[in-house]
Amino acid sequence: MASPTWSAFRVSSRSIGVDRNRSVVKEALGNWVAEDAATFRAGMLVELSSSQKVQACTGTYPLGFSLYTKATTEYAAIVGEYIQLNGVTATTLAHANLFVPGATGGIRVAAALTGSAYTEGAGSDYTVNYTNGTVTRTAGSTIPDGGYVYCNYLYQVTEAERKFEGSNFWQSLNDVSIQDGLVTVARGDCVIFTTQYDAAQTYSVNTKLYAGTSGASLSGYVTSSAVGSFIGNVVQVPTASDPFLGLRYIGGTTS
Repeated sequence: MASPTWSAFRVSSRSIGVDRNRSVVKEALGNWVAEDAATFRAGMLVELSSSQKVQACTGTYPLGFSLYTKATTEYAAIVGEYIQLNGVTATTLAHANLFVPGATGGIRVAAALTGSAYTEGAGSDYTVNYTNGTVTRTAGSTIPDGGYVYCNYLYQVTEAERKFEGSNFWQSLNDVSIQDGLVTVARGDCVIFTTQYDAAQTYSVNTKLYAGTSGASLSGYVTSSAVGSFIGNVVQVPTASDPFLGLRYIGGTTS
């Protein structure tokens, strides 16, 4: 596998939020005010609410990418976890409490890291227990019995993992509230490396990217599924060794 085009020293053993070492931002004003009840994480797309305050982008009018977190949980990205599926017995992933947009669709299971993926569902190829972090092959699956698959997903970082690595300067996940409700937003033409993307999709260089919609339960997330405003293109694909999605953000547009 080719080495990543962009590289940076990784402080965390997990890939969480936005990689500010590699992101190239020309405009990042820190005087935007966050909506009191809003929840968003560093690396998420944000927008302005009707009261002109920052909240997670619902898909139509992205303001830019938040560089700080206003949440009580954070999610890390896993790309290419290799597991074997035997019969209809559940196989346990390395992590539990997976991110799922709706009832299904939060994980990509495929025979290869690129190309087409298998279909989730009881009447399709596999099912997922998102709380326990397990994948089960179905009886009528096109996945061969005993076959190996690659899995991409986001999972909720545990408190033990956070304590092992240490916390931020304020010992808090909620950077925004500590800063009197102010948030820094990266705007304009920039390059962002983020893990806040739709892990169920397939990405390749130059793939068109869109703002996830509230209707798809993907508010704030980047996706290759054409559901919201066009925001830019992939410049580096997520890999097992570097799960960050690199993208050129050009600003939200409906064209």
